[in-house]
Amino acid sequence: MNQTKVKRHVKIVCTLGPASSSPGVVEKMLKGGMDIARFNLAHGTLEEHSRLISEVRSLSQRLKLPTGILLDLPGLKRGVGDIKAVFGQHLGFACSQDADFIALSFISSARQVKEVKALLKKTNSEIPVIVKIEQAQALEESSAVLEVCEGIMVARGDLAAEISIEKVPLAQKQLIRKANRCGKPVITATQMLESMVHLATPTRAEAADVANAVLDGSDGLMLSEETSIGDYPVEVIETMARIAMEAEVAFPYEQILRETWQDALFTEVNDAMARAACQIACQVQARAIIAFTTGGTTALRASKYRPRQPILAVTPSEVIVRRLSLPWGVIPVRKPEPANLEEVFELAREAALETGVARKGDLVVITAGLPLSVPGSTNLVKVHSV
Repeated sequence: MNQTKVKRHVKIVCTLGPASSSPGVVEKMLKGGMDIARFNLAHGTLEEHSRLISEVRSLSQRLKLPTGILLDLPGLKRGVGDIKAVFGQHLGFACSQDADFIALSFISSARQVKEVKALLKKTNSEIPVIVKIEQAQALEESSAVLEVCEGIMVARGDLAAEISIEKVPLAQKQLIRKANRCGKPVITATQMLESMVHLATPTRAEAADVANAVLDGSDGLMLSEETSIGDYPVEVIETMARIAMEAEVAFPYEQILRETWQDALFTEVNDAMARAACQIACQVQARAIIAFTTGGTTALRASKYRPRQPILAVTPSEVIVRRLSLPWGVIPVRKPEPANLEEVFELAREAALETGVARKGDLVVITAGLPLSVPGSTNLVKVHSV
């Protein structure tokens, strides 16, 4: 596995477009560190998007680099009107493509999110919904929105036009903090390395912006024009990865773990087990946390505590592998369903060695549920020697 991706906690979301539509460029982007491919349905045709989605999936499987597909659905800036009329066609396309995430534009309330999810439910779809916070009302209702969606995007461009540019930095920090506290992924977006649309290097201010978004607690950082129409779609990903990894050297892992340990927001057993796994991994200086997960929630819970160690999410589901391409610090690994506890330990060993997160003799922390394969039953934590 790409060791840069293994060592980096924050994920990179790349918008695909004319500059990144050829198989050769997409392959280099995957190898350079792209974790999620974003398709902006406001541009191009659905046929073009469908072809490129298929190309990304084919290449990511061949390269063994799990990659999520995020479809960004355009909305109406003023007066949303009927949700079905606004999003219906594109929701149908997202379901037909088995999208891993959908991002909703110009959402202003939790009620609208619920209406979208009701439409998805009618088609028996459970695609995770990412809400773009780009309107003042959405910012005001962000706590309620976070309760009903699977993640948010801090869409700083349109948000700046709504609330004034000087208020955006604090809004970004507040939104990221809220999402972190809820354990919901958050993507920071817009003009992160914009000068690299036409230049081979970013400005110092842009480098600082990326680093601060990492230190704020972003799960993902998004590139837009930089990779869709820019002259350096591969180099900009590599640059963002280097800046992010350097910022993560100063990330306050232990401080966050201490603070969240005292947080009584979550009291269920599953969350207690995730916290315990992170705390033990910190104390024994384990090389990795290996979470066996059916639906992905075990890995998400561990991600919320921002451990220094990578979180290997072992799952039999290809769909869950792709959906775990977004949460902070999670490395999704597809393995068959273990039949018994001994197989859990053997599969954990295989995953650790194959990804390179640990070597023989290293300690890892394993978390799983008994009985096996029952979603939401995480009740086991074990320190294990690879």
